[in-house]
Amino acid sequence: MKKIKFNLPLVNAHTHAAMAGFRGLAEDVALNVWLNQYIWPAEKKEINPKFIYQYTDLAIKEMKQNGIRIFCDMYFFAEQVARAAIKNKMAVVIGEGILDFPTPSAKNPDQALQKTEQLLLKYKNHPLVKVSVAPHSIYTVSLANLIKAKDLARQYKVLYQIHCAETKKEFDDCRAKNGLTPVGYLDKIGLLDEKTLLVHCVWLTDDDINLIAKRKSKVAHCPLSNLKLGSGVAPVAKMMAAGITVALGTDGAASSNRLDIWEAGKFAALLQKGINLDPTQVSAKQAVEMMTINGLRALGFDNWQGQPIEFWQKRFEQGGSYNFLYQAQSQDLKFS
Repeated sequence: MKKIKFNLPLVNAHTHAAMAGFRGLAEDVALNVWLNQYIWPAEKKEINPKFIYQYTDLAIKEMKQNGIRIFCDMYFFAEQVARAAIKNKMAVVIGEGILDFPTPSAKNPDQALQKTEQLLLKYKNHPLVKVSVAPHSIYTVSLANLIKAKDLARQYKVLYQIHCAETKKEFDDCRAKNGLTPVGYLDKIGLLDEKTLLVHCVWLTDDDINLIAKRKSKVAHCPLSNLKLGSGVAPVAKMMAAGITVALGTDGAASSNRLDIWEAGKFAALLQKGINLDPTQVSAKQAVEMMTINGLRALGFDNWQGQPIEFWQKRFEQGGSYNFLYQAQSQDLKFS
């Protein structure tokens, strides 16, 4: 088909770029099996700075080919992610993964926090690299360490990204342990605010949605990963109706297989129509907003390429219906 001119930045609001090295490792299994039996053992065996740099470099090339101009990463040896991004002239929000147990790049969570602070100082005001604070989840990070991580994020006024309410197991376990949903738990301990990015948010109550909206936290929706791992479908239409900024992520290539945010956007729109039995839910234009303007807002980009976000919002509004989302692949777009 004829190339379609597209003049907005595509934003991948959540990925683990170097997991391109584990693409195809484990298919057709649930998240807890995927993590415990396949991914975490492979990470322990394979991951080192060279692995992270090599496969992040590969992932960035794939993302750029698919039109992605900015990505948000959560993984290990985050300085190597930054190195690969700088080499490829790609904007990135890096996040050194913080967990309560030893990781390939940190002996303990305190060391991961120290590494994060070093990165915050090293890349302060860098034109391509922003640094976030990135605790993995409520089930891998203790209450005390979740709070320590947020304190650091608040000290430096940066993004705090965390996987949240991804599976029914996480949702049920949190309720059993804390008497609260994952979102309610994070709010109770003071972690929800306008600089918090909640990744996934598949299992939410209506109260959770209202709480996220009230705190002005952002959400990164990863429809392909959630589908393939059998996690469910996030209530995106409800979140957007409540005024929540919902951005789009591919997640890592080990769970989503492709680093194509345009593809994720098409799925995001179609899924909401299907689960709500309503073809008006999440229009093509809303899906494109999720992968562009909402991505910029979720990752804290007040400006892009020297232009304020209001400029990009106006350009987006002038772009028409974006109905070509349903017929075009990312390779059909001509980026300007």
